[in-house]
Amino acid sequence: MEWLQFFGILVCSLVCRGAMVTSSARQNLSYLISVSEVLRCGVPTTLSVTVLSDYPINVTARLTHGKTSVAQTQSTVPAGSSRLLSLPPVFYDDMTYWYPYQLNVEGFSGTHLVFSNSTSMVFSPRCMSIFIQTDKNYYQPGQTVKFRVVSVTPDGKPYSGRTDIFIRDPRGNMIRQWLAVDSFLGVISKELNISQNPPLGSWKITAGVNDVIHERAFTVDYYVLPRFEVKLDVPSVLYCEDTLMGTVTAKYFYGKPVSGFMDVRFVHGFNGIEMRYDHTEMIEGSAEITFDMKDFSTRFNDYSYSYYDGYRPIEFIDVNVNITESATGLMYNSSARVSIVTEKYKLEFLQYPHIVKPSMTFTAKLKLSLYDQRPLSAEDQIESVYLAVTQHKLSPWTWMWSDGGPLGPRMMNNTPSTSFPPNSDGGPLGPHMMNSTPPTSFTPIYDLPVQNIELPVTADGLMSFQIHLSDSVATLDLEARFKDTVQHLQLYRSYSSPSKSYIQLHRDSEPQVGRSLNFTLESSFNLTKIHYLVTSRAGVVDAGTVQSSSFSLNTDHLWAPQACVMVYYTLPDGEIVNDALHVSFTKVLRNTVSVRWSQDRAEPAESVSLSVSVSEPGSVLGILVVDKATLNSAEDNGLSEKTVLEEFLSYSREMTHTDNRGMKMGDPYSVFTACGVTVLTDARLNQEMATNQEMFPMFPGEEGLFMTAMPDSSIQEPRQRKDFPETWIWLDANVSDSASAVFSLTVPDSLTSWAAFAIIMSENLGLGISAPAELTVFRDFFMSLDLPAFLIRGELLLLEVNLFNYMDVDLEVIVVVAESGMFEFVSTDSADFSVANVRKVLVLSQNFTMLLFPIKATTLGEIPISVKATSVYSSDWLYKTVLVKPEGLQQSFTQTLFLEFLLQQHTLSRKMTFSFPADVVPNSQRASVSAVGDILGPSIGNLDSLIEMPYGCGEQNMIHFAPNTYVLQYLKSTKQAEEQTRRKAMSYMMEAYERELSYQRVDGSFSAFGDSDESGSTWLSAFVLRCFLQARDFISIEPLVMERTAFWLVAHQESDGSFREPGQVIHTELQGGLDGSVSLTAYVLIALLEDAKYESTHKDSVSLALSFLTSRLAQGISSNYSLSLVAYALSLAKSSAAPSALTTLLNRALVIDGVPTWRSPGSVLYDSWQPRSADIEIAAYVLLTMHSLRLMDEGFALMKWLSQQRNHLGGYGSTQDTVMALHALSVYATFSSAESMDLTIRVNEGSGTVATFSIDKSNYLLQQSHDLPIESKDGVDIEVEAEGTGFALFQLTVFYNVMNVRRSLRRRDIHTDEAFYLYVDIMDKEEYHVNLYTCFRLRGGQGLNQTGMAILDVGLLTGFSLAQDGVQIDDTVRRVETPSGRVILYLDKVTTVEQCIEISTVMDFKVAGVQDAVIMIYDYYEPRRRTVRSYTSERRRDMSVCSFCGSDCSLCGTQGFRTDGTPSINNHPLLALSLTTALILLLHIYN
Repeated sequence: MEWLQFFGILVCSLVCRGAMVTSSARQNLSYLISVSEVLRCGVPTTLSVTVLSDYPINVTARLTHGKTSVAQTQSTVPAGSSRLLSLPPVFYDDMTYWYPYQLNVEGFSGTHLVFSNSTSMVFSPRCMSIFIQTDKNYYQPGQTVKFRVVSVTPDGKPYSGRTDIFIRDPRGNMIRQWLAVDSFLGVISKELNISQNPPLGSWKITAGVNDVIHERAFTVDYYVLPRFEVKLDVPSVLYCEDTLMGTVTAKYFYGKPVSGFMDVRFVHGFNGIEMRYDHTEMIEGSAEITFDMKDFSTRFNDYSYSYYDGYRPIEFIDVNVNITESATGLMYNSSARVSIVTEKYKLEFLQYPHIVKPSMTFTAKLKLSLYDQRPLSAEDQIESVYLAVTQHKLSPWTWMWSDGGPLGPRMMNNTPSTSFPPNSDGGPLGPHMMNSTPPTSFTPIYDLPVQNIELPVTADGLMSFQIHLSDSVATLDLEARFKDTVQHLQLYRSYSSPSKSYIQLHRDSEPQVGRSLNFTLESSFNLTKIHYLVTSRAGVVDAGTVQSSSFSLNTDHLWAPQACVMVYYTLPDGEIVNDALHVSFTKVLRNTVSVRWSQDRAEPAESVSLSVSVSEPGSVLGILVVDKATLNSAEDNGLSEKTVLEEFLSYSREMTHTDNRGMKMGDPYSVFTACGVTVLTDARLNQEMATNQEMFPMFPGEEGLFMTAMPDSSIQEPRQRKDFPETWIWLDANVSDSASAVFSLTVPDSLTSWAAFAIIMSENLGLGISAPAELTVFRDFFMSLDLPAFLIRGELLLLEVNLFNYMDVDLEVIVVVAESGMFEFVSTDSADFSVANVRKVLVLSQNFTMLLFPIKATTLGEIPISVKATSVYSSDWLYKTVLVKPEGLQQSFTQTLFLEFLLQQHTLSRKMTFSFPADVVPNSQRASVSAVGDILGPSIGNLDSLIEMPYGCGEQNMIHFAPNTYVLQYLKSTKQAEEQTRRKAMSYMMEAYERELSYQRVDGSFSAFGDSDESGSTWLSAFVLRCFLQARDFISIEPLVMERTAFWLVAHQESDGSFREPGQVIHTELQGGLDGSVSLTAYVLIALLEDAKYESTHKDSVSLALSFLTSRLAQGISSNYSLSLVAYALSLAKSSAAPSALTTLLNRALVIDGVPTWRSPGSVLYDSWQPRSADIEIAAYVLLTMHSLRLMDEGFALMKWLSQQRNHLGGYGSTQDTVMALHALSVYATFSSAESMDLTIRVNEGSGTVATFSIDKSNYLLQQSHDLPIESKDGVDIEVEAEGTGFALFQLTVFYNVMNVRRSLRRRDIHTDEAFYLYVDIMDKEEYHVNLYTCFRLRGGQGLNQTGMAILDVGLLTGFSLAQDGVQIDDTVRRVETPSGRVILYLDKVTTVEQCIEISTVMDFKVAGVQDAVIMIYDYYEPRRRTVRSYTSERRRDMSVCSFCGSDCSLCGTQGFRTDGTPSINNHPLLALSLTTALILLLHIYN
């Protein structure tokens, strides 16, 4: 009874307080002001002012920030009415959060102050919303991410501010940034080119304006585009006693059915117990599947009973379907999860008020439905739903449910009430039903009599009911029952009114933007005048006064997507009585845009048009056309009606008042706060005490948060990634003068369906999003032709032509492969009238047929393959090419002339010769000449391919980064406006930067293969740090990336100042040997000295390293390579020891023609015209040292020599020598000038001029080239003549193949004059698979026990590719790449201990008479340390085409045949003669 005494005291105190307030209200009642608690940046603040007095009041509202007035408005409001006042917008600045904002409102009658009040407002910088649209959700390495950033204000109009955009990889590293980007009508469109080896995983695009940030994730991963799609249509929820029925559909993306095998598996797992049921059958496009749930449930429970006591319900069944295509053996799958429910029916209370108001009519709806939303049966519709209503008189806030939960509205399956008739079948309730009882505090003494209502079931299952509430009701208990299904709803919260005055608002029409919305008011007293207030995402949007209990309000776009409509009335004693409800709108956007194809169906390469209609001219338009498969995903592309709706709803949630006191009670004050407004008034606004219970909805229209009914039928199945569509169109356009635009397009070759979407943005109407328009691309009859990337001359290829007929009739088709002088047909027929390049075949309706044409390539180069298929009803034509390569191993030779005129000299002449070796492959010789007027010119033209080597590790990737930096530095220092070159270089750098971050480890270091390595590499970390520091002036580099690397480096410095290498030795010349620590320390010091900030931050480390190097220099450094690094490092540090280090190095040089060069020791190196990579690096470091010491004149001879050692691509032998040489050349290139450049170069061969180049200041950066005719099989002999002023670099490049590659024939195939032992065994016993077994080791006696990183480059037999998982990744093989026809294996190192690797390959194309393939192993940083072997399959070398054409070679013959097995036309001579005549005529026309 203690709680009753406390309750009585509380009531008495409230009554006394109410009497005092009533007396005051009668005298001073004057105003009620409602305003959003949130002050939104850049948006006008609207107040609703209601004058409660009988005289008008002049209202002034002022917004202050600290002591500064930032906005003000004033208006006179008539007596007894409500009006809106609008304050000008407040914008974001740096002082926004220093002081709170204060709203001060004053009311005057004449000069008399009637009222003055104020409230604080919470500033929100969220003055706009950002959406990010991508063209796809998934990307492969090397693809382009296209995205739009769309910014709108809360009313949906374009936001015109500047936007910062960032893209980060899965580790959070910033890859790209665009700062302060201006938009056009709120739309920004950008692209990101993903590199070939990026970090895989989830990437993020972030767009921000001030403190408003939006992120959009996309995934980068490897995938294969599917050939067809598999759809599984099963119910998402199933009654436990029903039969599971579903449909499996397998279709190509152009809509035609797939023929194959279907495997269906039904699986249920429960606590480690898994039950499966498998079924296999043929499928022709679609198939029905059924599954008896009763049998499965019985078997499952029998199986699981021994593990678990009692009945165990089956909660779900996983259905997995695999479809294997008959034609190719390709398999794709689909899966779905079916939730199992134990109740057949579902009852749900809808549209009910959450606040119990005594003496009002409680209106609600009850929804009866089947578990799977199927229509109710006729038997169901003759039944009734029974509703039991219990009204409780008391509702103390401290009551708790018997389960300990807080007292709140609950909807649950419950035990039937005793007021209902007993269950007719007497069956038990299902295992998922919740057995609960009313609160333990409820007793019959406080209950009114139970009211029973019978509701006849309607066809749609929706039944309305009304309950007249008692004037003493405090809690309402509803219990609905249909057969065995029971639903319970308990509402305990009662609206508090000291005078027991109540109003209730009902909506009488469906909400639609732009239409009037009808309302009716119910009250417990006579209404004379009532005020209304409407709030939405935009704040207070409407207010006024009505005189009737029935009224209408005009809606507009500001109401959407959800508005809170509130009505309030002031009683004579000043008490405020109110009610509110939420109104939801389905249409959010005011602007409209539609897209329409000119036709619904088209063929590949056909011209179509896409028409776009907009509501307002002067709009910006964004179009996206993607494969229809993208619509199968549950994800959108970041911008849809759904995402906009969710975003706009969040504005309303942000404004809704909440505080840490917890749940609001059913009082007038809470009605206002639930609509998102703060109230200033001198009227009586009743407010109940709060408890620490959780908040829940108060008004109809909000979600019922406390329903615990049967499992929802909308349970989402796990997302499965399977569809990877490609983008056809991504277009940004302006629709300026009209309300429509038409785009003419050419349909791609893909047979699929395309969906077109459009977004529109205009000044007045804002954002609009279109519905998709679909275009199906399909041909009833078409061909497919797959070719290998290349053939070796002399090999026989079986052209595989596939014919597809999706017409309703069988087609007789004549297929002709055009003849060419570059290949010959291999006939397998003996018939006199046979034509080897022609076939006649019957292709059955809805079927396909394969034809084989054996050809033999006879000429090198790109050969044309042209195929035409003709029938009475349709035809198709395909044209492709295949590269025919020469036999043997390709070799190259480059010779460079530095053409420079002496003083008073204007002409010069030079001879250049090259002799082919005796074993050159006939007709494999090629030669070209080129000229450019800049030292860096040969490299600038090939920045994406400076060397012919793989670049798949952390160091090699930098070949696409560092040289671009030096080119940009050169262009900048010489003030050359080469915009195209600049953009290209920056693009390469950004891609390389993105790739390089995938090799950064979690500790900040870099290594060859990132986190998969045991440790970071000091050498590589220093290299990357130096390159990143050099590139900061040109692209965005994440500062934290460099800082973490620098600190990691310093942490690996020894006490004597040297740096240690904890990681794998990658570059043996730099990291190994007796002077390895010297080289490494100098290398790290060079990186730390690259930037003054880093030098200062790590000055102690720099000082220690400098001391170490100076000490070692005094002791003597034997290695020229190490000494060159030390000299450069000391020169950068401005050490007095730098000149002596350089002098020592120059004294050791071998001077040839006045040029100092260095020769590193080495044996058994592969013969090459280029110097060793280490010698190139030494020369580069010497040049850089000379430049640093201001000895430029002394370095020009060496610079000329270095510029002449480049290959035909502009690089050198490997990555480090290329990077350092180009760095050195770039600093010297700045001393050249193009102002006096004007020369002509003529190339003479024999008796005539074969090429002429003109170079001047307009084209001196352009490398001009010309192919030379090979007039002699012995070699090339040309004369180069130059005339004019300036200088030029002239190159002769020769390519040829040789045949003297040593063949690997046996395990002991050892040659002592090579760097490596290497042999290959081939296992070729299966038709479609060949396995290679290769072993290798480093030969001793070379002065090293192991190499650094090495490459095993395996050429494959023609027509073969690496099988899936064909090479095991382990400690030996760190990475595998598969360029066309090759497999490249990255090896950590090669030692003197033999290592073996097995490589599995699979046949993709049918090739007979295969030629030898070449395998090569080499040291990456000294490519001349290499060994080359060839191998072949003797079985396939001697194989004829009939090996693929059946035992009698009939599959490759020209005999006519019918796929239905009818007799051949060759059995009818007259018909065959007629056909021959027709074919001759056809060939004549075709050719």
